[in-house]
Amino acid sequence: MADTLKVNMKKIVFIIGILSVGFFTACNKELSDNFTTYNGHPLNDTIWARNVPSTASVHDLFTNLRPGFIVDSFDVSIGNTFRFGDSLEISFGPGSAVGQGTSGVPPGMSKLEIMPLKRKGDFIRTYRPTTDSKQNLLETGGGYFLRVSKDNQELTLFKGATLKIKFNDVDTPKQNMQVFYGQEGIPAPIKGIDTSFFWVRDFDTTALPLWYTFSNNPLVPSYFGYEILSKNLRWVVAEKYLDSTRPKTKITAILSPNFTNKNTAVFAVFANSKTIVELKGDYPSRSFNTKNIPLGTTLKLISLSKIGGNYYLGVKDISSVAIVTSYTIVPVEHSLSYIISYLNKL
Repeated sequence: MADTLKVNMKKIVFIIGILSVGFFTACNKELSDNFTTYNGHPLNDTIWARNVPSTASVHDLFTNLRPGFIVDSFDVSIGNTFRFGDSLEISFGPGSAVGQGTSGVPPGMSKLEIMPLKRKGDFIRTYRPTTDSKQNLLETGGGYFLRVSKDNQELTLFKGATLKIKFNDVDTPKQNMQVFYGQEGIPAPIKGIDTSFFWVRDFDTTALPLWYTFSNNPLVPSYFGYEILSKNLRWVVAEKYLDSTRPKTKITAILSPNFTNKNTAVFAVFANSKTIVELKGDYPSRSFNTKNIPLGTTLKLISLSKIGGNYYLGVKDISSVAIVTSYTIVPVEHSLSYIISYLNKL
């Protein structure tokens, strides 16, 4: 019997038992006792980084998760209105886009790239949690990444010009949404995670107008959404602050030692609002946590990992967030396509 147990234990790759407080202060020997080692395999790496390097596999993970672009073109000197089948309408006025650092409108056709942010999974795949610079919580109605370029030079909006974006909310539209823009790192990384990113509200805090087209024909969808007059290109969304008066708490996610801040990211996905919060890696405790979660919130904790060439997804359903809470997540290996499909359904 003892020999059989030893054989079975060697087949266990990840820890599924209870992690005690001693885990947080464990020495290397204690960590190595908790999982099977594999010669030359990245699963052996349980070392957290005080500062996650740009070469860490978690950056590769989100480069591979990022959605693709819708691509079109137009003459910026003339302007154009683009209409798409899902009710999206984007309007550029004549001469509204210019070269960075200049006042000149480049002649000829320019390239337009569009990335929708419609569902909760889109905000995860792009690593754009719905929080501001102080980690205050936002509820989003969706938005877009919009880039205009000419001869590989990115353009900006002319001072005083606006861009109209009219789009459908895949959920029930909410009153009192406002315009928010993405504040990126300088320079914004081309690949991987922008760890400096947060959302910032427009100086004009006027509530966005709602619009709808109602159809009695079951074969023709009805659309309900928002209209934004944006002063910026790139990240533009409809958002509003969640109720700040509700009592809040800190939540902590614990994973087995193989899943570190170098290969894993964790998000809290609210059930009753389009709100996505990053649980940041905490080096001293070797865990992921976040504050400002309202008590009683129903949510999912979702972990995403890339270790070597393998991908992992962990999901923990929480029916009601309690006062002092830590949760154990058990990641399961899946294909990248499976993980993308799961996120697209959130």
